[in-house]
Amino acid sequence: MSSNIKSEFARKAIHISNAIIPLSYLYLFQDKIDMIIILAFFLVLCFFIEIARQENYLVSIFFSKRLSFMMRDLEKKGEITGATWVFVGALFTILLIPYPYSIYALLFLSVGDTFAAIIGMKFPFIRVGGKTISGSISGFIACVIAGLIIDISISYQILLFGAFMAMLIELLPLPINDNVSIPIFSGLSMYYYSIAL
Repeated sequence: MSSNIKSEFARKAIHISNAIIPLSYLYLFQDKIDMIIILAFFLVLCFFIEIARQENYLVSIFFSKRLSFMMRDLEKKGEITGATWVFVGALFTILLIPYPYSIYALLFLSVGDTFAAIIGMKFPFIRVGGKTISGSISGFIACVIAGLIIDISISYQILLFGAFMAMLIELLPLPINDNVSIPIFSGLSMYYYSIAL
């Protein structure tokens, strides 16, 4: 297995664990304000860590020795890491998008994006920029299955549409980080589609 694939597997193993955010909103912290406060706290913490890895020698060495194997080249050069973008995306998703669409949108990010990346790397079929159609299809299937498992108060039609939009956004080469664009656009799509029905 190449180092790039190992790195992506490590990133996505962590990425899928981000499902704890929507699941916490669903089962533990069901008040929107409470969830926003929790996410804002972790986002501020992430920004302090981002600053520390640039400015503090010991923190920088720790990232270089322990975490660099799963960091992308631009992150190693100082760009904001994917972990921080996850909290940015989660915070704005819950701020902007009504329940339960925000939960589905964040679940699509963690599950769909993970499967799209891993399957796309292992079984690349029809490349679109740096992404693959095979990855997007597998991500779509994973989103639908995850949505059916939690099964909270939206129609199958909206679920399918949201999963499709999430993977369409994942596939397109947008200038916005996937961790922000996928949940916000898919969540808004589901919400407005539900109004149109």
